[in-house]
Amino acid sequence: MMTTTTTTLEICVVSAEGLKQQSSSYFSCIRPFITLTKLPAHMVYHHYDEGGTGEQVFRVPVDPTFFSDTYSRLHLQLYNKRRFAGLTQLGSCLIPPSDIALQPYHSVRYLSYRLRAKDGSRTHLTVNLSIRLHGSPDLDTCQPVIGIPVTAVRKFRNAHSSSGSTSSK
Repeated sequence: MMTTTTTTLEICVVSAEGLKQQSSSYFSCIRPFITLTKLPAHMVYHHYDEGGTGEQVFRVPVDPTFFSDTYSRLHLQLYNKRRFAGLTQLGSCLIPPSDIALQPYHSVRYLSYRLRAKDGSRTHLTVNLSIRLHGSPDLDTCQPVIGIPVTAVRKFRNAHSSSGSTSSK
């Protein structure tokens, strides 16, 4: 009987730097709202922190194709929720699977991303994240690979080019 285990990606927002510079007056207090979208599936995960002091943790289920698909990304967006004006996007960033895939399961990796504005320009906002993979690797997707090791090709090429490269006229 084959059992499948799901891998869960736990992303914790440790801190956000540069938020104090966003509020210029007494009436524009920062009330951060973060969304995380798993692309290309467009699965959206929301988290709203009223006071800005709580821990923001996202638990995103991922399958093995997330790490092998070239179009896979996590899209993190930071919003400010204003009382009368609604949501205003402060910045966003794309997290590629290559930043996540090579870490051992259940270990923590700390990453920092500078956010970009809607027009693609850099902002002064930086989001610090901790990322952890829960579950176990799906061993059913592992397949043997047949090939020639790179060092064997280099040795063969060096031995072949030095042995018979002289010619006489």
